[in-house]
Amino acid sequence: MAKGLAVGENLVLPLDAITQSIALLAVRRAGKSNAAAVMAEEMHHAGLPWVAIDPKGDWFGLRSSRDGTGPGLPIPIFGGLHGDMPLVPEAGHLIADLIVSENLTCVLDVSEFASKAAQMRFLTDLGERLFRLHGKTPTPRHVFLEEADDVIPQRVMQNMARCVGAWTKLVKQGGSRGLGITLISQRSAVVNKDALTQTETMIALRTTSPQDRKAILDWVSYHDVARELVDSLPGLNDGEAWVCSPHWLGRRGQPPIQRVRFRQRSTFDSGATPTMKKARRPATLADIDLGALTGRMEAVVEKAAQDDPKALRRRIAELERAAAAKAPAADAEVTRLRGEVARLSRALEDALARPAERVEVPAVSPGDIAALDQSVTAMRETADMVEMALRAAQRSMSAPPPAAAPAQRPPRERIPAPPDAWPRTTPGPGGLPVPAPDAPALGKAHRAILTVLAQFPEGRTKQQVAALSGYSVKSSGFANALGALRSAGYVTRGQPVQATPEGVDALGGEWEPLPSGAALVEHWMSKLGKAERTILRVLLDVWPGELARDEVAERSGYSPTSSGFANALGKLRSLQLVNGLTADDTLGQHAQESHALAPGGQDA
Repeated sequence: MAKGLAVGENLVLPLDAITQSIALLAVRRAGKSNAAAVMAEEMHHAGLPWVAIDPKGDWFGLRSSRDGTGPGLPIPIFGGLHGDMPLVPEAGHLIADLIVSENLTCVLDVSEFASKAAQMRFLTDLGERLFRLHGKTPTPRHVFLEEADDVIPQRVMQNMARCVGAWTKLVKQGGSRGLGITLISQRSAVVNKDALTQTETMIALRTTSPQDRKAILDWVSYHDVARELVDSLPGLNDGEAWVCSPHWLGRRGQPPIQRVRFRQRSTFDSGATPTMKKARRPATLADIDLGALTGRMEAVVEKAAQDDPKALRRRIAELERAAAAKAPAADAEVTRLRGEVARLSRALEDALARPAERVEVPAVSPGDIAALDQSVTAMRETADMVEMALRAAQRSMSAPPPAAAPAQRPPRERIPAPPDAWPRTTPGPGGLPVPAPDAPALGKAHRAILTVLAQFPEGRTKQQVAALSGYSVKSSGFANALGALRSAGYVTRGQPVQATPEGVDALGGEWEPLPSGAALVEHWMSKLGKAERTILRVLLDVWPGELARDEVAERSGYSPTSSGFANALGKLRSLQLVNGLTADDTLGQHAQESHALAPGGQDA
């Protein structure tokens, strides 16, 4: 075994570099990829296993000689245009198992995945599983993470939280399990600082951007080393780098800060830390049965289809639509089938919590649907009778006692009064306010708020009520109208805001419920601006799936960093028409069932 990793003319890294956390930072074309390849070559020659995460599709060059005419390193490549076998987003757990069980050195090329979301799904499963497996049996291994700013960015979107958490944890705690990592990025400022500052060694090549140099300055300040090196970064030549390692190299007799030049790569350019004494030599391409691996890859695709939470959601939605659309049978049968739906819902939650485990989805026979058909009608009739009785009881309880009834007043024109003068109330049963008999008619703002709440019996937040009724939540007109409705007992206090039976009665029959099917989709579209409509149509096109933020922006014709795109997406989320980057399920079902949108439709 080699005594060290000769990566440069004047730099030999100790073999325990395999378990170290390193930040490799530089602008494009400064020698960053060459430095990473040199480290990988040296580790391979020293018998140290490593894994390269390649979102760019250019690590395949390690398989060829420098001039491209001879062999390079005999390592398997998964995925990409030059892979030995395909790679699928659902294979993260399987690949981690193979890497650990076979002590495999390999390249994982995710550049050909269909979306950023697919990459994140694969990398989340891979990172979590590697960390868990190395916890059971700590063994030395290194991971090269290209484009680290995409995988663990400073700004974490909701759909990336698990991925960022998995890889940040690996940076912070992987060393004690034998897992080292090199974060490779040309945008130091965009890499998550919680991960970047925890790397023990920084290798900084030419860096010109003030923001990126500021991130490097933060690192050297955090580790209390010479800050003056930051000023020299823009003037470094290709392949030149500052290596800062006060807590690793500095304690092994090497300078804690040194200026070095990496050698040219020899391949084609396209707790306690485990020791190396008992480490196995990593498997190479010649040691791996690619046919057997291909069979296992196919098996994981089939298993992933059974475990897919989105598939479970679709199955649950189908059962619920069948229950709502058809007619009834016995109450016992309804209870049984509703139990099936509840069981599927629990299975969905289990799948989301433990995506690696298999979730069995039971079949629903035509007999089940027929029984449900007969039961739903009977249940609806019973529910209607109960609802009528409840409303009658509520009206009876809300009415003032006969003895306290006010004297009759002559009819007069009902003209809306200013909000602060309306409405007057009298104490009702239990101390609840009840509108006085002579309360004026509803004004425009009052009617708008009640109309929204009548359409959503389950209630809406104050922000949603304001947006749906066409008012600013901070406007005095909206605040006064909502306060008056609460004082009158027409809406509930607290969150969510709901219309009371008295409020619905006061609204009268002059409001129309939300339409359904295509009309429901177009109803919402009519309330949105062009950017919101365009984004919503894109998300409805792929429902129940989701897209990465960059994909949504691209398909909508907007820049993902523009304020217009961010504001439009924010408004859709505040209206609950979008959850994360997935269209609302109710709206998605109506759009899908009625074919309200043509595939790929864009707003005119």
